[in-house]
Amino acid sequence: MPPLLYLAPLHGVTNRIFRKAFFNHFSGFDGVMAPFVLAVDTDQLKKNHFKDLLPFDASGIPVVPQLLGNDPFAFVKTARYLAGLGYAEVNWNLGCPYPMVANKKRGSGLLPFPGMIEKILEEVCAKQDIALSVKLRLGRYESQEIINLMPILNRYPLKKVIIHPRIGTQMYKGEVSLDGFAEALSLCRHPVMYNGDIKDEATFAQLQKRFPSVTEWMIGRWAIANPFLPEQIKKTDRSAPAPHLSDPVAVIRAFHDELYGSYREALSGPAHLLDKMKEIWSYLGRSFPSNAAGVDRIIRSKTVEAYDQAVSAILSP
Repeated sequence: MPPLLYLAPLHGVTNRIFRKAFFNHFSGFDGVMAPFVLAVDTDQLKKNHFKDLLPFDASGIPVVPQLLGNDPFAFVKTARYLAGLGYAEVNWNLGCPYPMVANKKRGSGLLPFPGMIEKILEEVCAKQDIALSVKLRLGRYESQEIINLMPILNRYPLKKVIIHPRIGTQMYKGEVSLDGFAEALSLCRHPVMYNGDIKDEATFAQLQKRFPSVTEWMIGRWAIANPFLPEQIKKTDRSAPAPHLSDPVAVIRAFHDELYGSYREALSGPAHLLDKMKEIWSYLGRSFPSNAAGVDRIIRSKTVEAYDQAVSAILSP
């Protein structure tokens, strides 16, 4: 049975516009988690609060909304609103490491407070009828935090637990702790999805060998760095080239042009457009290791004209 692969939520990157363009040109993912939206009292919502979740992605790839928050009342109301839009699952973000989030006891900032998490789960699970999953790290400050939390998670009807094996203070730096993941996995009674630093096929094969009970995997930054990675992992005949790899640059060019055109229409002004596209290239540039200077010219471009010329130098036939 092939593994189930999911695109991870990268705030500000894997939005609806990106997802549409990505899934029009690349394959291999079975689902996607949208970047988090804040759980709020839906009576006070601004009109565009759910704009990243409307309309449904036309690609047919299932989307799971992710909620950030520590107010059970707001969580329940927001989850019910999403259920009304047709979503079958929501995910609770207990992993965001950024201090501006964590310092408010949101995301990974809740992990040192298992009592608060238990009270929220008690309220949420009693009042909502939409499936709930949890995405978390090993802890904010130390990996013992997830060990302390696991008996609580085990008591509630969670669809799955997604574990990124770093602590919050690491951000995205340093090595993932596979030993920490293994310990948490051994204690969890729910299905577990692995998330973190699946860089290539070899890394995935090693993880799959070490954790044979894990059947679902989440890939974020490295799927943008190499958009063919999910397809490479999923292909059954490893002696045959993946279909897109006959002309990978042409596929990346088509993806880029669609994404670029969509952002031109959606964003106001060249500064916003350049910021968004250069953020994409900060990942995608890894697909062009022999042309680091060309990627650097893209990242340093100050005008749309300079950006267009730098991109053309890399992607033109």
